[in-house]
Amino acid sequence: MTAIQYLVWLWLITQTGFVRSEIVFFEKHEGESVVLPCGVEPRHPSPIGVYLRRSWLRPVEVLFMYTKSEFSVTNDDDKNRTTVSGDPSSHSLNVTISQLTADDTDRYYCEFVMANSASEDLHVRGRTEFFLLVKADAHGLVDIGLVETCAGGFAVLPCFSPNEEGLAVEGVSLKRQRGLAPVETLYHSKSHHGRSPPSSSSSQFSTERVHLSSAPGPSGITYNLTLQQLQPEDSAMYSCKLLMHGRSDDSTSLGRRVFFVSVQGGDCGCSNYSTLLYALSAAVAILLLLVLIGFVVIYQGKAHHSVKSHPQGPIYEVMTGLPPLSRKLASHHLEEIESSEYRNCPVKKSRPENHYET
Repeated sequence: MTAIQYLVWLWLITQTGFVRSEIVFFEKHEGESVVLPCGVEPRHPSPIGVYLRRSWLRPVEVLFMYTKSEFSVTNDDDKNRTTVSGDPSSHSLNVTISQLTADDTDRYYCEFVMANSASEDLHVRGRTEFFLLVKADAHGLVDIGLVETCAGGFAVLPCFSPNEEGLAVEGVSLKRQRGLAPVETLYHSKSHHGRSPPSSSSSQFSTERVHLSSAPGPSGITYNLTLQQLQPEDSAMYSCKLLMHGRSDDSTSLGRRVFFVSVQGGDCGCSNYSTLLYALSAAVAILLLLVLIGFVVIYQGKAHHSVKSHPQGPIYEVMTGLPPLSRKLASHHLEEIESSEYRNCPVKKSRPENHYET
């Protein structure tokens, strides 16, 4: 029994207004079982029912369960291999699917039903989506990764060498598989440069939508393949393989490293525009805050300067060296007093003595 690759990627609320749930990956082989834990945020009133739906390769209703009741399945063949533990009213339950087949490969999600007396019942998607990959070959282990983007966006896929030898890289091959459909070669660099295309090629990306780049890494040179101008119908399993010198690429299956590229329906341009608006708003807010802090500093500086400053005398007194007005008034009053004392007392004048009279 192989290990389950459990990969959790972001709970994203994009700027374009649509919600991407948390995605859980399950890799299983035919004959095994899988448990899908369905849950929704607690709310009032409690859910009265829950749906399990498939949403990608075969969009159908898998089962429905009404609270405190038995569940019902759309396909009678699923009745004996499906069990449910828990109840929708508790906001969580587990759905177990056993005896898996390759046809069970799909994207699943739970949808809870809330009663609404004023209008139609409210349908709320669970907080988790599930991508289930069921492989028929129990011996082949596949490393699966998730790449999410929006309509018009791009996806970067790491490319790996088919061997460990130090051979020169001559090109790259890109393969895709949609569900149980045959693997198709979307891009083969040798066929796009005038050489004979491989026998597995059925449809191709244009050279404008594919870009191969390389960069030095810890273990040598790493190669990445960028897929551009993606649309929702491009959602599928992809693998990228380097074409080595002296090695032919005649395989008709995906490589050991596979990426599930999920292209949402929102427009990436709107998201970038909203992000730019948020960035500009933040810059304006920071600028206004700096201006306000500057005004406060200037105001406090003026107030501190006015407290420490002392009044100075009139400038004409300082320049001419004249005493202050109060000092002049005091000296003038003193002079009046002295003059009045001399006027009230008789003044005796000395006369020269006459020696002859004596």
